[in-house]
Amino acid sequence: MILLAAAEAAAIAAHAEAAFPGEGCGLLAGTGTAPLRVTRMVPAANLCAGQRDDRFELDPAARFALTRALRGTPERLIGHWHSHPNGRAEPSPTDLARAWEPDLVWLIVPVRTDAGGRPRAGAPRAFRLDGERGVITPVMLRLT
Repeated sequence: MILLAAAEAAAIAAHAEAAFPGEGCGLLAGTGTAPLRVTRMVPAANLCAGQRDDRFELDPAARFALTRALRGTPERLIGHWHSHPNGRAEPSPTDLARAWEPDLVWLIVPVRTDAGGRPRAGAPRAFRLDGERGVITPVMLRLT
């Protein structure tokens, strides 16, 4: 189970909406094992922005910076989030093909336009992906 505070969920939604029609992305730091608790969301640049609206690649500089910031703390990198513009909150074949760290959580946020044409994030879902084995495992996500 993943525990996600409402404030963190709102921050993820805001960044996902701002990235629309492209994919937004970021990192998740947290503590615990069962359940995992997200303690902070760190937005990251999408290196694919402007190339394709249906791809993301986290800027490695964001990951390095977070890794340094977490040294000596009880927090650790527990996963990342990205949005699916006009898509569903489930891993795409591209997500699975690019997954290489099965211990990390993938939080996926769907974003669609409302009646006024404004992007609106939907409910996120969490997964663990193992690209080598081709396995997608849903993880229970609870907003706190």
